[in-house]
Amino acid sequence: MTLIKNAIVLKALLPDVALLRQQLEAAENGEIAETEFRRDAFVPAAAGEMVAEFPSGFALCLRCQEKIVPSGTINEAVFNRATEIEQERGEPLTHEEHEALYADVAVEIYKKAFVKTRYVQAFYHIESEFLFINTASTGDVDRFMGALVKVAGKVQTVTIHISGVKNGVTTRLKRLIAAGSASEDLPFGRLETDDMARLRRKLALGEPVEVVTYKGTWLASNEELLHQLKEGFEVEEIGLTFPPAAMSFRLTHQFRFKGIGFASVELEDYDGDDGAHDWRMNAMREVEGMVGVVRELCELMDYEQPVLEAVADDDAEQEPKA
Repeated sequence: MTLIKNAIVLKALLPDVALLRQQLEAAENGEIAETEFRRDAFVPAAAGEMVAEFPSGFALCLRCQEKIVPSGTINEAVFNRATEIEQERGEPLTHEEHEALYADVAVEIYKKAFVKTRYVQAFYHIESEFLFINTASTGDVDRFMGALVKVAGKVQTVTIHISGVKNGVTTRLKRLIAAGSASEDLPFGRLETDDMARLRRKLALGEPVEVVTYKGTWLASNEELLHQLKEGFEVEEIGLTFPPAAMSFRLTHQFRFKGIGFASVELEDYDGDDGAHDWRMNAMREVEGMVGVVRELCELMDYEQPVLEAVADDDAEQEPKA
């Protein structure tokens, strides 16, 4: 089973394992309280470990809990309660009274609300300093990094974002199709296209956006696709494979990875009777595969990776954003 299904990639300097484990174990990680609306807390990532190590890095897991409250429910309840009070006493509530009433009503509703729980996992590769957050949502990245900053203090990060991905992929796909299958030209380096692409075109301001999706036909020999690219369509999302890691994924123009999959393999280091050991081997395989893909794309797009340096304790550090 694939561990990393989607990924937003950050370059990050995280504390060493021993310190980070100490920080996470000392942090509050209880379930959401009856009167709370939302709570995020780090929980064991694997095998009961808050910082689950594998040969080339470690994994973390953030539990995100929220109360499900339909839109407008609190405001409607406050309005009804305020109306009753004002009718009884014959005068409107003051601003302070209204604020207090809102807080009381919200707490009552939170106590009865259903709790939605989900988990955001992240895998850190120590040597490359790549942090792969297993999500396609920047909101999840913000929540994960915000929680990590609260627990670990200063965390220096830069989101890996290649601004020219859309144009770079579009140009390379044109080259690939135009050259034909017999060509030795490798526009995507060690990456290969598969059978999925979503194209987008906007001819003029105010005009509707045109979207064309191809699926089930190999891109490398699709003449119709080449025609669309020549007509001004750009690649918004493309399916790629990375044979060295036996993996496939979809790359978006925002440099996000979706639908990641790894071919099933039987490795000599796997032990069917030791789930924790097998998890470590699988995590190492997938993370190192992702590192290879990111490095290949950075090289193809001439993206120079940022160099992060440890910051002093008294330096100001902003909460990172994706």
